[in-house]
Amino acid sequence: MKNLTKPLTILLCLLSAAAVSAQSFMLRPYYGYYSPRLTDVNNQISDQMEGWQQVLGDPLRSPEKFGGRALFGGQVQYHLNDDYFLALDVYRYEQSVATENTRTTGAIPYRFLFTRSVESLAFVLNLNYYFGYDPGARLNKYVGLGPGLIIAEAHSNTQLVLLNDAGGKDLQPVDTQGDFSKTAFSLTLLGGLDFRLFGAVSLWGEAGYQYAKIGQFEGTVRRAGDQQNVAFTTNTSFDFSGFYFRAGLGVGSPF
Repeated sequence: MKNLTKPLTILLCLLSAAAVSAQSFMLRPYYGYYSPRLTDVNNQISDQMEGWQQVLGDPLRSPEKFGGRALFGGQVQYHLNDDYFLALDVYRYEQSVATENTRTTGAIPYRFLFTRSVESLAFVLNLNYYFGYDPGARLNKYVGLGPGLIIAEAHSNTQLVLLNDAGGKDLQPVDTQGDFSKTAFSLTLLGGLDFRLFGAVSLWGEAGYQYAKIGQFEGTVRRAGDQQNVAFTTNTSFDFSGFYFRAGLGVGSPF
């Protein structure tokens, strides 16, 4: 995902320049909350932790569940005609969960590390309809619908280090890392309010639902001692569908 930072920055700079140079454009940065389902991901992690608890014979602490996160994003809105606006929305979601346990006594001293991370970069193009749009009114209401493109990644890291030469045939060191990704389409349904403060400056709030059932990811798994990465398809199905809420400031040229 890091290799997308530079082109994304360039895109936002170009869109920002357009917003302040054209009367029909408005730049709308925002702060919001997004809660993707990721139910299967959480269930798989729970099953894996139960397996490791049986192997190690310890009540390992389970990592947090993937779920809602606060995020920053931005929109560029273009006034098409009459009551219709076109809005390009860009935002990034990221979350990591982890657990670690060390045992220095007993039959098998060990250090165990388990981490999982998920991130996505979304581009959504919404067509918003304002009910009787009035540029001079304080309050305008709207609903919208639009397709999107989600670039998603998942990363895993599982390490078991045996201390003091512990272990044997039944328990061996583990060092496994996986990197997976997929690009898929989404669909968003939304509704919002736009409250004009003065001139072309306004406050706005929006709530909606994004459908983005992506499915299994493709990627590679690296294990200690392997000469090359092994192609792998995740057993987990990723579902980024969920509700969101956001609010921000709208800045543009006077209407």
